[in-house]
Amino acid sequence: MLSAITRRERRDATRFVFDTVNTLGGWIDDVRMYSNMMNTIRLTLAAGACPALIAALRDGGIVVDEPAAEPAPSDPAAERMATLQITFIHDEPDLRREVPAVPG
Repeated sequence: MLSAITRRERRDATRFVFDTVNTLGGWIDDVRMYSNMMNTIRLTLAAGACPALIAALRDGGIVVDEPAAEPAPSDPAAERMATLQITFIHDEPDLRREVPAVPG
């Protein structure tokens, strides 16, 4: 689990994460958007690419907390699932979406 915070615009930051994961040979498994306050992104990436992901996100203005120390992976090419939670700092009001009425 990685936690991050940014002042970057949420759609731009999310696209940046997607592009970075893709560039590193990984893919996005799921995204949950909580209003305009936070996104939780599940991803799969080669175990050896995790430090490069963290460095790229930090270079892109997304401050990632230092993850807990883990032993080096025995196979850096092995797939590894991770969750990235990004909290957005901004002055915008909460994003509200209309929920259509469902008959029944």
